[in-house]
Amino acid sequence: MDERQLKKRFKFPDKRLIIHSFAGAAFLIICYILGGFVSRLIHGFISPAVMGMIILFLLLKAGIARAEWLEKPANFLLDNLILFFIPATVGIALIPFEIIKHDFLAIIVASVLSSLLVLWLVGFIVDKFEKSDK
Repeated sequence: MDERQLKKRFKFPDKRLIIHSFAGAAFLIICYILGGFVSRLIHGFISPAVMGMIILFLLLKAGIARAEWLEKPANFLLDNLILFFIPATVGIALIPFEIIKHDFLAIIVASVLSSLLVLWLVGFIVDKFEKSDK
């Protein structure tokens, strides 16, 4: 099969799109790494991931970064977000029950209360935004 037939049969992505996607992913990783450095400077008061998001937000607001640059890699990460939870879930599943049986009720109560708090808070914020739009 020659190159023309391959291009006809398979749709290959544009080379510039691939380069821009890798550059956007590298930018996100750099923001995370910078967030780790800043987090260490302030002795872990804010987690590296949150600090990286704050740095990314500031760069976007300042116009240093553009959302179009980050759209493809961010969508890829969001589309595959479930894969990032697999190691944590497996790690939790491998904890012997004997270790957590004394704190099991507290873990369940904390999980339920924090889930309800998040649901309420998201509903409250969405309600405020919807009222401000009217």
